[in-house]
This record gives sequence, C-alpha cells and structure tokens, in this order.
Amino acid sequence: MVDDAQQCRPAFALNSKPDSASQRLQLLQRLLSSQEPAVMVSHFFDALAPRLGFAGLTYTPPYQRPQVELGTEGRHQSDYALKGENQNLGHMTFHWDRRFNERQLAEVEEWLSVLFLPLSNALRYQDALRLALVDSLTGLGNRAALDTALHRELRLAERQETELSMLIVDVDHFKKINDHLGHSRGDEILKQVANLMSDTLRDSDLLYRYGGEEFVVLLSNTGPAGAAVIAERLRRTVAQVFARSDRPVTVSMGISSRRPEGEISMHSLFDRADQALYRAKAQGRNRVEPEIGATTQALFSAQG
Repeated sequence: MVDDAQQCRPAFALNSKPDSASQRLQLLQRLLSSQEPAVMVSHFFDALAPRLGFAGLTYTPPYQRPQVELGTEGRHQSDYALKGENQNLGHMTFHWDRRFNERQLAEVEEWLSVLFLPLSNALRYQDALRLALVDSLTGLGNRAALDTALHRELRLAERQETELSMLIVDVDHFKKINDHLGHSRGDEILKQVANLMSDTLRDSDLLYRYGGEEFVVLLSNTGPAGAAVIAERLRRTVAQVFARSDRPVTVSMGISSRRPEGEISMHSLFDRADQALYRAKAQGRNRVEPEIGATTQALFSAQG
C-alpha cells in the first residue's frame, strides 16, 4: 500500500544521482559492518530519514523475528514488500508526516537497492546461525545452544545471587522402543515427549535436547524444592499421556542446583544432575532424584 493508492510498490534501483554516490558508499560500508538485520535497518533509518524527509520506519522481518520500529508513525505511509530470488526479506513501511511525492518515492526505491544485498546476506547468516543451534528432530535448542545458555544463566545467577536448577531427563528403555517399534516411531515419541514438556514448563524455563533420548531443562530463580515439584509434574504428565497410547512411555530425571557458596563450573552442575539421573534409573526408572545433599526431601517413585 502506498498512501491512498492501495498499491504495494516493489523495491528496485533507479539511475543514481552522481552527487549521491559517495553517500551511498558510506551507507553501504555501515551496513556491511553488522550481520544483525535490526542494526542494518537502524543505520538505514539514521542515514536517510533526514535526507528523504520520512518521520518513521517499520521493518517486519520474515520468520517471526521481532519487528523493528524507528521514529514516529506519520499520517501517510508507503509500503514495500522486499523479495529476492527465492528469498523473502520482509516488509518495510515508511511513515510520512506530509503527503509524499513521486520524487521522494523514487529516492526511497533507489536507496533501498543499497540495503537489499547486505540485508539478504544478514538474513541468510542469521538463518544459518539459528539452524546451527536447533535440534532438527524436535525443534528444541541443541547441545551447542545448551552450552551457551547454561554459561549465561549460571553467570547471571551468580552475579544476582539467585537460584538456578537443572533437570536432566531421560526417556526410559528407549532402545527397546526403537527395537520393538522402529526408529521412525521412536522419533515420533521423542517429539511427543519434547512437546509435552514444552507445554508443561513455565515460560521462563529453558528446554534443550542434549542428544539421543536425553533432554535438559534450565530453571532460573528455582531452588531444589521448586525444581523437584516441576520435575515431578513433568514425570507425571508424560506417564499419564502415554498410558493411553499404544506404547507406555516414562521418563527418569536427575536434579542439581547452584550452590549458594558459588558454583565451581557449569560442568559440575551438569555432572551432579547426571549422577542423580543415574540413581533414578538404577532404582527402577520413572523416578525423580535430587543430587546428593540437596535440602529437599522430595524423592518421587513411580506412581504412573
């Protein structure tokens, strides 16, 4: 939509004015200094809003990324669908306090051509980065994403002196599931377990697939007692839902929590949860076990 005309204009390059060549080069250099689409759009706005006279800019990137809103929303607007070859670059809206003219639109389109290639490359880079941190089967964060998040959450908890707990979740007898039902059905069960846990956890909780049939949950601002309650809720949910399916499925969990006197390392936090998980499996599975020495007395056995 362009103002009252209800028409979406494609972004394309017009013949450039000689006196704007150096300014276009300066803008291109700034755009190439970042791989963040939001930063690029901010550079674009800062350079061109005074020159072209628009009051604000809204950029809606593809694939559910946060919208970028700069400046103010004027009475008039011109909209551009940004599309490359086999690539959606999003949607950009220019806001104008006064009715714009064809000369202004032509300049907007000329300068959009400077933004086009750097933005395309940045979006491809961000997509590759995102995919490198996502487990392809479940859509959860993968082990690399977990390492980054655990380091961040542990440092944050130590700096703010807040609680942090970890759950390691293991799908019980998963090898037998694969052997009896096949790997395809095993993959479906892993996805179901991942979805059940995602739906059961709080918005602030972070869930990752560590590998194979193991998952890890990071619980910020949560101590041993709270972690035990959440873990038992997860265990019961999985057991109850799968009790009605063609194959009963249960999970075992180990819990560890940040030590108030200071955590030695993120590996120590993980190892203590892993040892608790080993005890849960050794004691019959479908259980939640806290780390040795935890203040909570919550030990949950299989109740279905």
